[in-house]
Amino acid sequence: MAEEINFRLAEPKDGQAILDLLKVLQNESDTFLVDSDLDEITGKDEAQQINFINHSLTNLIAVAEYKTELIGIVTVDNLKADVGEVGVAVLAGYQGYSIGTTLMELAIDWGTDFSSLDKLVLTVFTENKPAIHIYHKVGFHDTGKLLQDGREVITMEKLISNKSKKD
Repeated sequence: MAEEINFRLAEPKDGQAILDLLKVLQNESDTFLVDSDLDEITGKDEAQQINFINHSLTNLIAVAEYKTELIGIVTVDNLKADVGEVGVAVLAGYQGYSIGTTLMELAIDWGTDFSSLDKLVLTVFTENKPAIHIYHKVGFHDTGKLLQDGREVITMEKLISNKSKKD
């Protein structure tokens, strides 16, 4: 790729573009799951959510942008007081360029340096070997296996606690 990819926090103006990206990602892959019905969320709703998240110490939305197109996303959703769940996805045509790794590293850096979280967790389908490789590479370790919607997933976690950030 001759052009540079920009990695940045999502901005409210990205609301509709993020919804569009999530819809494409959901259609491209059976390893990427979205909890909500994307057709019920408006660009304005998403913009408000991004604004809220950007003022949070426990939630994150960051994107990878190539030229003017969003091509990847990483989120951290606060599960409980000190735990955030990570989700990451990159459009199929842009996989294999370390974009997913860079997005994961961005989430880890944010978690360590800015969040009030102590631990990041995620689940990944056992057949998603490229993603498992990335998660291990950035320091996640397996904590178990379980069935999700009839498919086996691996649960993983990474401790990110940096008590000095809370002092």
